Amino acid sequence: MFEAMAGMVMATKIHFSQMKYPFIKKKDRVVAETLYQNEVNKIEELERYEKSKLPESGYMTVEEYEAKSRAKSKKEMAEEVKGGELPTDSNMVYVPQRSFKLVKYNDPIGSPELNLPRKLNFDRQINAQGIISGDRTMMVYPAVYYYAQGDCTSCDLFLIKLDPKLSDTQKAIYANIVQKVEEPLISTEKDIDTKFIFRTLTPIDFSTDNKKLAVKEKTGHRHDGIWKTDLWVYDFEKQEALKIPQIREAIINYWAAAGGVDFEENRWDIYPMGFDANDDNRIILCAYAYTGDVPKFLGTWSIDVEGNNAKLEDLEGSDFPVSVVGYRLAEDSEVRDISEIEFEAKQAEEKEKIEKKQAKELTKSEEELKELEYERKIRQMDMDTYLKIEHRKQQLKELKKNTKSTDGLTGN
Repeated sequence: MFEAMAGMVMATKIHFSQMKYPFIKKKDRVVAETLYQNEVNKIEELERYEKSKLPESGYMTVEEYEAKSRAKSKKEMAEEVKGGELPTDSNMVYVPQRSFKLVKYNDPIGSPELNLPRKLNFDRQINAQGIISGDRTMMVYPAVYYYAQGDCTSCDLFLIKLDPKLSDTQKAIYANIVQKVEEPLISTEKDIDTKFIFRTLTPIDFSTDNKKLAVKEKTGHRHDGIWKTDLWVYDFEKQEALKIPQIREAIINYWAAAGGVDFEENRWDIYPMGFDANDDNRIILCAYAYTGDVPKFLGTWSIDVEGNNAKLEDLEGSDFPVSVVGYRLAEDSEVRDISEIEFEAKQAEEKEKIEKKQAKELTKSEEELKELEYERKIRQMDMDTYLKIEHRKQQLKELKKNTKSTDGLTGN
């Protein structure tokens, strides 16, 4: 069928090769095959050219399907996330776009908490809000996993390096889990045998030099509340995570000697506040005991980042200087004037008109380039065919000459 179609085209079109070599084509099979192959190639190129002008279709060859089905690398996906824009409907009535800003993460001091919504039971994983370092070069966020088998959770803390070419707010907006460092900074236990246990990691804050991160790990029971909070410190220079149980031991030992608190009968816990404003190597925290009435304040404590030298700072209050370094992304709730919104709407409309015009011009230019490229390929095919035929003519002349010389020597 394809050969018949090629023959029809060859019969209805006269090309330079047919005009120039009408007799040699009839006499020599190689020339005839060369001319025929050239016509076939040009038909295939015409089909590709015509197809390129049409919108993308679900009908494709096996090679095209395999190319589109190819798994994308992490780098390719990250580039799509960075450069991608959400499609907008040209008929959509203008709506003021949400704006965002960076606000202090640990404000009020000690307030960051990680809540487990009910949707975690269905989604099996949630990514909680991240904390951005004070120098806006990285973001750390917790990923919480739900295991239906044990109705329990575990958690990992991941790092995302932010794009230095973007503004501070855009760095946070365009940060994506595709760009995360694969190895988590800190991980909780993944034991799913004990039912209803939850374990979460919540970043508290960065140190002022952004070289360390304080984190709290909460362990508890879904029907019994929080059992305990543990303190972690991650060192970005050493790339090491250190759990600091020594602070809990120091508090127990102090109150065991001082008396007044029965740790066997009453639940108690620590509340990390952040890094000491006067010393980056120490972390401030408060402790409370729950006696069934008003919680008993167990003092404001501090401990260094190596887990040494636990110290009772104040037994009466929690007003102690704590540095507030990290940021989080928050929606800007500022109420804007209606005239400003109308002006933006008009600007958006003008911008859409310009973009449509530019897209139309670009499409036209692309079509012209495709046509020029198609014509170039056709001319190249004809030139290649011409050179092949000339080479064949030369071969035939040489063959004829050699034949005559042979005949002369033999006397035939």
